[in-house]
Amino acid sequence: MGIFTPWIMNIRVRGISYHFETHSETTEKPILILLHGFMGSGESFSLILESLKEVCNPVTIDLLGHARTEGAELHYRFSTKEQVADLVKLISEQFTPPVFLYGYSMGARLALQLTLTRPDLIQGLLLESGTFGIEDETERQARQALDASRADQIMGNFSGFLEDWKTLPIFGEKATEAPNKFEAIQEQQNPVWMSNSLLGFGTGTMPVVRERLHELVAPVQLIVGDQDSKFIHINQTMKKEINNSELSIIQESGHRAHLDQPKATAETIRNFITKHTLS
Repeated sequence: MGIFTPWIMNIRVRGISYHFETHSETTEKPILILLHGFMGSGESFSLILESLKEVCNPVTIDLLGHARTEGAELHYRFSTKEQVADLVKLISEQFTPPVFLYGYSMGARLALQLTLTRPDLIQGLLLESGTFGIEDETERQARQALDASRADQIMGNFSGFLEDWKTLPIFGEKATEAPNKFEAIQEQQNPVWMSNSLLGFGTGTMPVVRERLHELVAPVQLIVGDQDSKFIHINQTMKKEINNSELSIIQESGHRAHLDQPKATAETIRNFITKHTLS
């Protein structure tokens, strides 16, 4: 599992300064790397980190262009291929694989793509509000157009975009327990990099991998909120396609279960890690 101590680091990964933090140092416990969603940061997981330390060493990464990690002026640098290559290098060089990998929303899409690319690095995969991509070409093009429109709004009126984003139906009726903190994370993002993130790694541009889900060898835990009907359907489909998988529906939560119901979400993660930790 490797021996390491808690630290906060900024390191160069393929020309980009990445920020990541380890949050505990128990060498007998496995490593869990957490990937946040769009406009988030490693701090987005602060409500569940203490609980997770009971069974693992959590590591949070600010993804490309988010918070304290640099971005790029060209949106192609945010593509699936580029970001997967970044994380493969970071995980391989900074830790001792295999590790547990957890992703929320955008982070879940990235975690899934990474695991399919380098399954040898992953001991167990946890996906909260994840998707395998948009199969229908008309829907795919419509999503690309929507993300392009959102990218334009970010560049022209970032504060207006943030207000619209907070009210999206996908987030459900349940409010986060710490709204001011997490809204502050969003407000501090770089608009150029947020725009490029949507253009380079939006749901409409990522590779569709439904036909590859059967390739997943590591155990998979799917997590979704009970108010998020769209993603309940998607994750029920994913469970059927992934051989070694479980689906947990977190009650009284929307798209952001780890914020809406941190205790229940952390318990699901802990149970999965405990069950699948190599002795």
